[in-house]
Amino acid sequence: MLRKTCYNPVLIIIMAIALIFSVLLNFQRHSVEQANRTVEMAMEYESIARMAHGEGVPEEKVLKMFKDRGVTSLILFDTTLQKLGDKGKVTVVTGSDLLHAYHTNQIQSGIWHNLIVKGKILTNAAYVTEGSSPLTMQDVEEDLTLRFGKDLVHVISESPKVIEVKGDTKLVEGEAYGEQKGIRQMDLGLSSEELQLAKNLGFMVIARPVNYGHGYNMASAPEREQIDGFFNRLDKSGAKISAFAGSGKTILGYKQNLDYVAENLLKRDITLAMVENIVQLQFVPLEGLVPMAELMDYKGARTYVIDKAEQKKLKVNEAMLRWALTDEERNIRINYVKTFLEPQDGKTLLQTNLDYVEDITKSVEARNFSIGKAGIFAEYMPNRLLFIPIAFGILAAGMLYLTQLIEIKKKHQYLLLLAAGLLFSAVILFAKGLLARQVLALCAATVIPVLSLNYILNIWDNYHGGGKPLTAVLFAATWQLALAIAISLVGASFVGAILGDVRFLMEIDIYKGVKLTFILPILLMFFLCVRRYSLFEGDDDSKNVITRIENVLSRPITLKVVFALIVFAFIAWVFIGRSGHTAGVPVPDIEVKLRLFLEEMMKARPREKEFLVGHPAFYLAAFAVYNKFPRLLSVAFILAATIGQGSLVQTFAHMRTPIIMSYIRAIDGYLLGAAIGICVLIAFAIFYPYLQALQRRYLKHE
Repeated sequence: MLRKTCYNPVLIIIMAIALIFSVLLNFQRHSVEQANRTVEMAMEYESIARMAHGEGVPEEKVLKMFKDRGVTSLILFDTTLQKLGDKGKVTVVTGSDLLHAYHTNQIQSGIWHNLIVKGKILTNAAYVTEGSSPLTMQDVEEDLTLRFGKDLVHVISESPKVIEVKGDTKLVEGEAYGEQKGIRQMDLGLSSEELQLAKNLGFMVIARPVNYGHGYNMASAPEREQIDGFFNRLDKSGAKISAFAGSGKTILGYKQNLDYVAENLLKRDITLAMVENIVQLQFVPLEGLVPMAELMDYKGARTYVIDKAEQKKLKVNEAMLRWALTDEERNIRINYVKTFLEPQDGKTLLQTNLDYVEDITKSVEARNFSIGKAGIFAEYMPNRLLFIPIAFGILAAGMLYLTQLIEIKKKHQYLLLLAAGLLFSAVILFAKGLLARQVLALCAATVIPVLSLNYILNIWDNYHGGGKPLTAVLFAATWQLALAIAISLVGASFVGAILGDVRFLMEIDIYKGVKLTFILPILLMFFLCVRRYSLFEGDDDSKNVITRIENVLSRPITLKVVFALIVFAFIAWVFIGRSGHTAGVPVPDIEVKLRLFLEEMMKARPREKEFLVGHPAFYLAAFAVYNKFPRLLSVAFILAATIGQGSLVQTFAHMRTPIIMSYIRAIDGYLLGAAIGICVLIAFAIFYPYLQALQRRYLKHE
């Protein structure tokens, strides 16, 4: 027997008011997102230089080639004595090597001979003299004094200048874990020569210093003096520093001087580059990164780089397809492009990478992005008062769901809603309110898709005719699916609004209920189905929902049930494991190819849970209910259809994705899901009679 359901109109009015406020906030959010459409194209200077040297082309010429193809910025790291010595910028030699050469009669005169004779050469020290770059020698003297301290760094000769730095001169190969680097491998600072080269060629610079501010030893200069040395060099070079990105495990200034570094970055209009984690969830581990963003009032840019291990497996054309899509869908504003290390498609290594960068630039511009200094979001923090009506609307939806399960007097509905609304409002207004907003978003993302399908069930159950023809079901299911999606989008609007601020747009904060958002709607829908329908013969219609669930759980377990449970457990493992970004369930190659195809063909690739599972199941559910199929089969299709609606709303919880893209994805998912659903239903209608005949024959033999 069916149970009639109805909705409290007052609760619906509260939801409608909340929808108006959510649309207002989402429009504000959209305006903020649309104002941020400039992408910075960045490459590591060292990688380009190595490529130039490897092909025998002048370094400046190769740099100009990359600039002409769209590269706006050079990424510069700290240099080391080892790197500078290998390049010939300075001459670096260890005391032990000098003494060995002297004792084997390889040094018989000159400055080294004189210093050895005077006893000024030590075995546990390195010695630096000028090489091809006087400017680099000045950098080295300054950096060595800051990093290692005046007690360990001395000028032992003025003409020619020889700098002694005491310490471990051993070279640690591969930077083995737990082993301390020798002084020749420790980071010194950015190169003034590289900074000036970038300036002269018209590049911006993204600086990536390590956190040497904490000091390499007890004799090192105070932290602020080291930080000042970093910024003074940037200023002196005259280079345009577009962004600052940390390197290593901690960011410059962590912990005591983050505010000082942030102040200096803001004063120079330098953006904080925040590199996305390889699992596409927040950022690479770098202590102090998020606090730095907060201190800089979120003047940061999300940065994407293809992981080194992953890039080795990719073809150039496969890698190229990622960039523009990533910029569009994940609010990436710095494309950190690493070079391919092997030539492809019969080209030289240089030409391979030049074409790669050019194709990336064209694809980014084709999506209406500008190329230049990375865009940043305005400090978007909506007035918290605007969250209050949305909170009441979400809670009203929760109350609507409860009234479908159990009888609650209207007076009690209003009292419960008022109490919960005031509690959430107080937390949002007078505390940080982050957890409260997360809970509200979870409620909207799980309850409203269920209410959406429940409304469609009312339409289906109110049909009292005989079996509905296939063509009629196809027509009805197509507009009913559109209606279900429209109702579910109310929940999506709530989610996008209640979590809408710059912290979520940059993914400093994230929606943490991803797994629950996939599971809870199915459970909530199951409870409604148990409440609405008599699933088994002999069910007592007078029993409440708890008793009815107990009745389902008390059914005898047969081999069929065990088999069904095993199948269900496998599907759940795949379904849950594939959700989020930390899954251990692999993605088949055919699915990867399907995704790439859809990304090429559609503005926003819809999610498989919608167009391959949920929406086709909606068509099957409509056909099953209209034609009075066995109730358990109908409920199975209804639960599968719930997956599509839940996934649709959950898409909007990915706040890094521009909200307009999420709406487009929902529409694309509907169009593709409807097409697949029609095909699936036609096939099902053809083959189901044969399955019934087979089942009857089996039961007869039984």
